[in-house]
Parts: sequence; C-alpha cells; structure tokens
Amino acid sequence: MAQPLWHQRIMRKAHANRAFTLIEMLVVIAILGILASLLLPALNRGKAKANRIKCVNNLRQIHAGMLSFSNEFDSRLPWTLKPNQADALFKDLYTDEHTGVNHFWDIRFVFLPAPIRRELGTAKVLASPCDPAVVPFTEREMNDGRWQGFGASFDGVHVHMDRRALSYAMHLGSDMQRPSTILGLTRNIGGNEPYEFAYPAGKQLPEYAQYFGLSLRAADSGGLAQSFVGNSETDLTRRQNFAMSGLGKSQGQMARADGSVKMAHDADLAEAVRAHAQTSGGVFLGVNENLTRPTQEVIPREALQIR
Repeated sequence: MAQPLWHQRIMRKAHANRAFTLIEMLVVIAILGILASLLLPALNRGKAKANRIKCVNNLRQIHAGMLSFSNEFDSRLPWTLKPNQADALFKDLYTDEHTGVNHFWDIRFVFLPAPIRRELGTAKVLASPCDPAVVPFTEREMNDGRWQGFGASFDGVHVHMDRRALSYAMHLGSDMQRPSTILGLTRNIGGNEPYEFAYPAGKQLPEYAQYFGLSLRAADSGGLAQSFVGNSETDLTRRQNFAMSGLGKSQGQMARADGSVKMAHDADLAEAVRAHAQTSGGVFLGVNENLTRPTQEVIPREALQIR
C-alpha cells in the first residue's frame, strides 16, 4: 500500500536531517587531523620518557651487579682488582692457559665475571630501550653467548661480548668506597682523550683506547666534548659513533657508586664529573677520569684482534 504524499515528504526531510553533507564530513576530518597532530607529539614524548625510565632501571641493575662483584672481591671492581685477583678471575673464565689482566679495562669483558652476570640475569639489561641499534646484536648475545647468554663474539683468542650489543659506558675511576664517583652512563658521549693511569694491577691505558677509551676530565667539564650526543647531532661522525636514537640533545642516563641513578642532562654530567674529581680513599690513590665505552663505530676487524 503506497504511503500518503505527506508521509513521504516527512520521511525524506527526516532522512536529510540525519545525513552528513560533504562539507560537514570534511570539517570533521579536519578536526580529527588537528587533534591527532596535537596528541601524537605528546604520546611520543610519553613513550620516550618511559624508555628513559626503563634505561634508568637497567643502570640500577648494572649497579647491583657491580656491587655483588665488589662484595665478593674485597670491595674491588673489575678494573681495580689486584694482579693475582684479575689473573685468577681471567683463568676462571678462559682456563689456565690464558692471562688477561689488561682486558678488565675493556667494555667487552667488564660484564663477564659470574657475580655480575648472575645479578644482571640477561644481556638484555645491557641494551637500553633508547638504543634500538643494539637490538640485533643483543639478541645474538642472548641466543649464542658462551656464558648463559653473554659472550657471543670471538676474534681469534678470546670470546667476549659484542661492543655493538652494549648501550652503557663504565667509569674506570669508580670505586664503591667512593660513593660520589660515576659508575656508568649511557654510551652517547664523546669525551676527552684517555690517558695512562696507575691501577692496582699496573699502569694501563683503557684497552683499545682508540675505540673504547675516553676520559671525562674535570678541567673540561661542561665543554662540548663532555656533552651528551643527541639524535639530532650535526657532526655525522659523532652521531654515527655515539648517538642513541631515543635520546635528544643534552639527554642521557647516569649512575653513581652509591646506587643513585637519574635521567641526566649536560649540566648534571658536568656536576657529576666535578664531584668525581674531588673523591679520595678506596682501593687506589689519586683520581682516575678514564672510561671504557661501547660504540657503533665501523671498526676494521683486524684492528680489534685480541692481544
């Protein structure tokens, strides 16, 4: 039965009132686009901060590993071991046929002692979520590492960790009995030239100083060399070798020997370097301002042959 004409007109009018016009739809789409453009940066900042918090937690776990090691080795850290301690520890890792006191100044060996590995649990702790470049190398460590997921590289003599799997530098002047010394920090820093220092095991440059060695000298604190290398770094070499894609200008994470860990910026770093230089006591004399740091630098294989 056909509807009356008046009823048809009412229905058409109601339908017209419910439908969006093309202009209305375009306005809605434009509004949604504006809202997205406003919200996405905030979401990205939130994710970046969450990753930095996870990175801080990694450094806290690294501190726990170093504290565990210190408790087993007379309050010493790998780089402050006495000659007989370092030699025995190296033989425990590599059998009696090997000696290698000098390797405990090398970031590729620092995390291999058992007390440290036990506390870390997994090599994933050594990979910052702010540093996605390390992911494939960290996965290889976890899958193929000689010591329960640690130590997947070999260059002729010794197995060691792949420096490309690591996001953190360790300070060779740190001492658990010097609470304000810097223990570790994210690798995104260039630093000054390293220098020879009289460690308990003897005078030594940081192993493979050309690539993995640097220093943070109090005399140069606050200078360009001691700034965190951001993901927008204009110097292509510094960006390739040291930048972490999840950290911007003046952004890094840092841990002290007393266990305090923080999201830091350049001013924090300068303050920490000066405080480090004012320390005394512990297991060695003087102040050591050298570090060993991993890098994504392209390094000729023959240049990394273990001595």
